[in-house]
Amino acid sequence: MIERILKKNETNVAVAPKEPLFLSPDEQLKLMLEYTHTHSLYSDSQKLKREIECLKVLFPKVFRPMYDNDLILGRFDALLVGFGSVTSVGGPGHYCRIEKLDSFAKTISYDCSKEIKYLKNYWKDNDTREIFYKENLIENILGRFVDVLYPAIVTARFSGMYLNYNLLLDNGISGLKDLIKNKKIVNPNSIEEYDSMIEALNLLEIVIDHHITEVKNKLTENLTTSRKLELKKLLTALTTIRYKKPNSFISAMQLAWLYSSLAGVVNFGRMDDYLGDYLVSDLEKGIIDEEEAIKYIISLWKLIEVKRTNVNGRVIIGGKGRRNPKNADIFCKLSIEATKRAQLVEPQFTLRIYEGMNKDIYNQALDSIGTGCTYPILYNDDVNIPAVMNAMNVDEKTAEQYVPFGCGEFVLSGQGVGTPNSCINLLKALTILIHDGIDQWDYKYKYGNLKLKSMKDITSFEDFFREYKKLLSYYIHLTGIAHANSYKIMNKKVGFIFTSILTDDCISRGKMALDGGVKHLGGTNEMYGNMSSADSLAAIKKLVFDEKKYTLSQIQNILAKDFDDNNLTKFEMMACPKFGNDNDYVDSLAIELHEYVCNEVKNYAFKIGLDSWLVVVINNQVNTEWGRATSSSPDGRISGLYMSNANNPQSGADMNGPTSMLNSLTKIKANIHAGSVQNIKFSKNMFNNEREKVKALISTFFKKGGPQLMITIVGPEELQAAYKNPEKYKNLTVRVGGFSARFVNLEDDVKREIMARTCNE
Repeated sequence: MIERILKKNETNVAVAPKEPLFLSPDEQLKLMLEYTHTHSLYSDSQKLKREIECLKVLFPKVFRPMYDNDLILGRFDALLVGFGSVTSVGGPGHYCRIEKLDSFAKTISYDCSKEIKYLKNYWKDNDTREIFYKENLIENILGRFVDVLYPAIVTARFSGMYLNYNLLLDNGISGLKDLIKNKKIVNPNSIEEYDSMIEALNLLEIVIDHHITEVKNKLTENLTTSRKLELKKLLTALTTIRYKKPNSFISAMQLAWLYSSLAGVVNFGRMDDYLGDYLVSDLEKGIIDEEEAIKYIISLWKLIEVKRTNVNGRVIIGGKGRRNPKNADIFCKLSIEATKRAQLVEPQFTLRIYEGMNKDIYNQALDSIGTGCTYPILYNDDVNIPAVMNAMNVDEKTAEQYVPFGCGEFVLSGQGVGTPNSCINLLKALTILIHDGIDQWDYKYKYGNLKLKSMKDITSFEDFFREYKKLLSYYIHLTGIAHANSYKIMNKKVGFIFTSILTDDCISRGKMALDGGVKHLGGTNEMYGNMSSADSLAAIKKLVFDEKKYTLSQIQNILAKDFDDNNLTKFEMMACPKFGNDNDYVDSLAIELHEYVCNEVKNYAFKIGLDSWLVVVINNQVNTEWGRATSSSPDGRISGLYMSNANNPQSGADMNGPTSMLNSLTKIKANIHAGSVQNIKFSKNMFNNEREKVKALISTFFKKGGPQLMITIVGPEELQAAYKNPEKYKNLTVRVGGFSARFVNLEDDVKREIMARTCNE
């Protein structure tokens, strides 16, 4: 059983396969060997020089030739060895996908066993994450991301970075160079840092030259008149950004995209804020019309989707704190239309809403969702801005720049780090407590050096809850130490130079982001199984301590057998109050658990040297993956079954309708964490034909403190049909957790979890 579960989790959720890399396998191997050799020439004390020289090996070689309909250029392939920020596009820092090298070797045209052995031996000691894991894993307690056998996992990644694209576009490459050179004069102690920034911008110019040459060569081919016109506009844009700052919608879009590609970021910021002025200027001058602008946006969306980051690819529009809201709203309008037409899985298209916003944009967003498109995701500024002020301890102006990334973790755009390098399975921790430290999945002891009471010695629910909190605190403290160490190890090995240039206050301080340059150094701890744990606590309280039907020792024995010959107990547990029904009996426990873990994490930040360290309850598919190796629990859940997703009720547990479900959700404080996910599912008939009722429901939820809402428009019949006949429903898109996916590409138990969610009809 364990081997089957581990094998299943090697790939996480199934996704549509990526197309083959443009470079031949032989060419890829040559590049990877060159990259590895270049890396070996420098020590950690030369990390910035090493990073630049390694990037020169990759770029521009890894860029693909343009596709026939591309209006913006910049498709590139991540090799098995290279440089990046996240595992979904390569890996963090200098990486090697060691586990994929053997299968890759079979595609090479000659015997490459020596070369593959060399790569394996070199990178097992130099891959950034491998270095982190060697120093920070704790047997049976802290595992790798995402090893389902552990109650807590840790990793090293730099995934949540949003760049200050306004700084780039306002200055252009040459202007940025001048800014850096001026800082170099007044800050001579940072010459190496500033020189590496200049070198990075030089490499960006080389990449632009590469694409200029590509477009010129393409223009010599036999093309249609319309395609020639498109390429001439693109050539003008590329030539402009090569020597000057952008002066058009196309040139601004192109410069931002190419820069993000070299930086390795996978979330793309407040796009309406940094592209809106260029768009409106071009529209007013008649350079492009709205239809043409939509085509360019769709072209960019396709570049984002082709990365297939699965849980990333965020684009943010709307909200307070934009430089020119009127112009930004024009981009909002056209980008929503582009999203509705494209019907893509990425970007993770997000609209920040607030009281007093342009109602036409809000209504247009609902129309887009009503087509079956899962976008835009809605975030409530009126709740989230004060929440960020409190949780991150920042002023209102700074908090206005909050942006969700990945599955929904908050970070300060262009100003902060908030990457989730630690995760805790709250439900597995609870089952470990119930079995006196022994995980019933693999029968290993997972208390470490912590001493807790045994179940036979606990005499009250308060005592039980107190022991559970002690165990969670133990895991929180261990993950906090590892989280801080992940930044230290990455900083020792890399500078993330491109990212640092466009992150406040790296240029002014003359420091790389993780070396003291970033304005707000934060982090997040992902938590899973929250509401399954609350339901389980309610069952323990009711059956053991209120009604005294069972002792904790009896519960322990029943769960150890996964309810064999104890169906009555399972049904009694399932009948206990469940979160999502506006029932204070269980909701109060959910609140207490939520506030305890959030405050415990929040208060630990200063001990590990971070400006903030906050809980995120955002869940992707890991609620299902971790459920596969979580033993049966007191909520009546059998061993191996999926857990509740994020703050949402366990699938199918909300029996009193959408109002009661949303009422339960609004009881969970939003001002002590860095993001949570609320999913709701409507049939197309109800959402589109009862729109005013739906709007009233959503409005009430947001006014009562709801921070966010992700809406899926699909009925149970359609999901069942797609499950049985996937070939007929290839484009059916659903919200999994913090991200969207094609339903037919998901693993079987993830599909079943989604089908089990309540549909409001």
